[in-house]
Amino acid sequence: MTTDQKIAQLRKQLSDLKTSNAVQIAAQDTHVKMSVRIFSKGLNAQDGQIGTYDTSNELYVNPNNAPKKFPTKGKPNEKGVSKSKFENGNPHKTGYFKSYSSYRSAIGRQAGKVNLVLFGELSSDFGKAVKQIALNKFVSTVRENNQNKMEGAELRYGNIFRLTPKERTNFKQVLAFETFKLLKGNA
Repeated sequence: MTTDQKIAQLRKQLSDLKTSNAVQIAAQDTHVKMSVRIFSKGLNAQDGQIGTYDTSNELYVNPNNAPKKFPTKGKPNEKGVSKSKFENGNPHKTGYFKSYSSYRSAIGRQAGKVNLVLFGELSSDFGKAVKQIALNKFVSTVRENNQNKMEGAELRYGNIFRLTPKERTNFKQVLAFETFKLLKGNA
């Protein structure tokens, strides 16, 4: 191979790298792992448990604002009886729960550890494909209301929506694999 041929080959490989989707593949693969960590495993950016749900503060929830319906009822009396109507005969419009954790359990949601899934809107929005914003620069975007949920969760529980060291390593490994695959095909 002549010097000119080698230079042409290297220029083609460089061009192929610039136009390849290696970075997107690595970003998407890592983003999927991040979504599983947060929304399935309930782990934060340090690979520890995000937190625990409140088990001590009473809660009244309107069934119209819940992902699953439940009967309206008041706080139990001394005998542990909850009534569906007030003493004046008007029906309750909310359901009483002794805590947020008990509310989650009552509607069939994970309550033992924080996984940030109630309606599933945040996990669905966050789990979408990464979006390219510049050459080899990809981000995960969510709607504004879910951005507020993410910020609130991080204020309450600490770093969640950042890459863990394992996720950073995964990105590098997938990118290296995809780049090698591309260059090997052009060798």
